[in-house]
Amino acid sequence: MHIFHWFVTLFFSGTAVSLLSYQAVEIVQAIIDFLVDRHS
Repeated sequence: MHIFHWFVTLFFSGTAVSLLSYQAVEIVQAIIDFLVDRHS
């Protein structure tokens, strides 16, 4: 069961990282859009 617990922990940490990186990409795109709008 120790391996199962480790697998679950790995899965949840991986999901959290993917969600955070997805949000980071969204934020970067929003910043780029803001800068482009301001410069035009």
